[in-house]
Formats: sequence, C-alpha cells, structure tokens
Amino acid sequence: MRTVITLAVGFWLSRQIYIKYDKGKMKKKEDQVKSRLEAFLKENGLTKTEVKETMDEIIN
Repeated sequence: MRTVITLAVGFWLSRQIYIKYDKGKMKKKEDQVKSRLEAFLKENGLTKTEVKETMDEIIN
C-alpha cells in the first residue's frame, strides 16, 4: 500500500512540476511574439497609440 501511495505522490508531484515548466515556457513564447508584433507595427509607421490599440485588438 505504501508503494502505491508513494507512486501516486511522485506522479502528482512530477505532473505539477511539468505544468509549471510548460506555463513558463508558453509565457516566454507569448512575450516574444508580443515584442515582435510591436516591433513590426512600429516599423510600419504606426504611432504609439495606434500600436497599442492594434495590439489590443489582435491579442484580445
């Protein structure tokens, strides 16, 4: 019985670690995409206000 409980706790713990890692990885990728989008919009001559409005439209 102790073995089953130990395995269950180990499985749960490893799953939590993976979820945290995956969320961090996705957040990093999302930030990269946002910065690239902002740079692209600025490069095409939009003002700061237009860039902010356009990014809000696209992202949300």
